[in-house]
Amino acid sequence: MNTKTQTHNNKWQFWIDRGGTFTDIIACLPDGRLKTHKLLSENPKQYTDAAIEGIRQLMGVKHNSALPSKDISSIKMGTTVATNALLERQ
Repeated sequence: MNTKTQTHNNKWQFWIDRGGTFTDIIACLPDGRLKTHKLLSENPKQYTDAAIEGIRQLMGVKHNSALPSKDISSIKMGTTVATNALLERQ
């Protein structure tokens, strides 16, 4: 998905939903375009943290490199993992 929206200080913004199977990320690029990305929440042979890896992939940052925090204005994250465990009494 590519859509144009209002930017925030010409920096990246991220909204993340981490589920039990997939992590979904919406990014607002510095130019205002929106991009979406989906990756497995658990993939230990490829990465240790799906949210961080997804942000890296969207920003074009090399695997295992630090995120350029000066280029990011916000990261907002929600998860259904704990809610589902509670509802399923696990």
